[in-house]
Amino acid sequence: MRTVVFLLVFAATYFQAQNAEDKQVFKKCRKEFNKKICLSDEDNDSLLFYLDKCPNEIGPIENHGCPWPDTDKDGVLDKDDACPQIAGPPENNGCLWPDTDGDGILDKDDNCPTVPGIPNLNGCPRCNL
Repeated sequence: MRTVVFLLVFAATYFQAQNAEDKQVFKKCRKEFNKKICLSDEDNDSLLFYLDKCPNEIGPIENHGCPWPDTDKDGVLDKDDACPQIAGPPENNGCLWPDTDGDGILDKDDNCPTVPGIPNLNGCPRCNL
């Protein structure tokens, strides 16, 4: 009995998977490949070969089966990176920390970010008394 139920579930799943979401794309795939390949998912990313823009790489459905790029190689994916061309820390959305006053102390660590200062005064200038 279990075997029969399994076979019925498997058959239903198999035939449902064969419903082409985009018939034109599916036809084009079948001309170049065969039905079995077009309905396969070799990279196991839940996107069938004929719909997968990167069929040999795992990628999310939202990106058509391709992995999200990280152009600047900073570990922040371009889709989440405010500065995708310049490597920066994830804590600053992939952008370099600014140094508004140019004193070499990043604004995030500078108590006086608009006035040049010195490190031992946390970026603030010495007061001349």
